[in-house]
Amino acid sequence: MTSRKRIVDSERWRAVRCIEAGQSITDVALFFGIHHSVISRLWKQFQTPQTVVRRPVGDRLRVTTAAKDRYIAIVAKQNRRATSTRVTSMVAAFIGKAISAATVLRRLHMNGLYARVPRVCAPLSVQSRGARLKWCREHGNWTVSDWGNGMFTDETRFALEPDDKRIRIWRKQRTHNQPQNITEHHAF
Repeated sequence: MTSRKRIVDSERWRAVRCIEAGQSITDVALFFGIHHSVISRLWKQFQTPQTVVRRPVGDRLRVTTAAKDRYIAIVAKQNRRATSTRVTSMVAAFIGKAISAATVLRRLHMNGLYARVPRVCAPLSVQSRGARLKWCREHGNWTVSDWGNGMFTDETRFALEPDDKRIRIWRKQRTHNQPQNITEHHAF
């Protein structure tokens, strides 16, 4: 198998000028030491767009535009508890075009949105907040031995299965304490 030699842009222009000056494609190919089909393609390329500069080989075309990317992020922010599949169906219904869940997930990540478990706190009324604050102020001067007499329980959840069945929300990094990212939940 032969090795391919890439022609630099300056040599491409020189080859085109030689053909314009009246030399044959075969003579120009012999001068540059490359196959005549390369010079022939170069000449055809020059005749259509009037340039010999290599066109960049593009990636796949994007399914979504910048406006659709913003819309995907807006849908996820409005429906923070929606799964990526649900966001995909909502976006596809709006734009009228099929779009994959993986694409939606990539666009959400590009906008800094990730599926995370929301922060959980106990729903507290104004009276219970006041009672807790009062208790803390009353016991603020306790010693280590006083605290040793109390019993504290850990209510950490753990699962024996890989899927913990927790509902996740779409949020940006370091925004876990914002009110829209907190879920109130009674422990019992």
